[in-house]
Amino acid sequence: MELPTAFCQNDKPIDHRHSFRIGWGDMMFETMAFGPSLSGTWANPGSLPENYLHDEIYDVGYTGHIFAEYQYQFTKVVSLGVQADIEGIFWKEGIFDRNHSLIVPATNVRNWDLDLLLTARFTYFNRDWVRLYSGLGVGALFAFDNLGNFGVAPAFNINWIGLEVGKGPWGGTFELGALNALSNTRTIYQVFSRIFSVSFYYKW
Repeated sequence: MELPTAFCQNDKPIDHRHSFRIGWGDMMFETMAFGPSLSGTWANPGSLPENYLHDEIYDVGYTGHIFAEYQYQFTKVVSLGVQADIEGIFWKEGIFDRNHSLIVPATNVRNWDLDLLLTARFTYFNRDWVRLYSGLGVGALFAFDNLGNFGVAPAFNINWIGLEVGKGPWGGTFELGALNALSNTRTIYQVFSRIFSVSFYYKW
């Protein structure tokens, strides 16, 4: 008796064991956790003391998560790999007087967070054009900036669900997940970051 086609597809050999992808993810957590400070612009600055000074963070910019990943397909279900994810937060810090004029040149801060992860993917739906999967990653985050500051923290990523679309060597993915990195309750770099991400891949 012949099995239905949907079941026979699982017996097909693995066409491409290697894959490499590049993608981008959101920085929703970072935009909520870090942003510009309240402006020191006052309706009546003359009412303030002459020696009034105000520290301000402004011109804040975010790159989003930029990531690259290599994976090796061991079975139809399991693949393992490595991933690098980097994000940048840029801003200016200045000291203003009561008229909101800089009293010294502003400091340009360039902050980077680099996650290096070992990853695993589990594919539970596999068709010619569409695949569904979940996965996880564990590793470390390295935080550094142009002022010489540096920090390291454990990092882990949970990929709740991923959608891969493509037939042949080229295709794309959409994922829902959560990238986290923290040393303790006071030193938090990422919590539920990179909730959604997109990427394109090449397999061989």
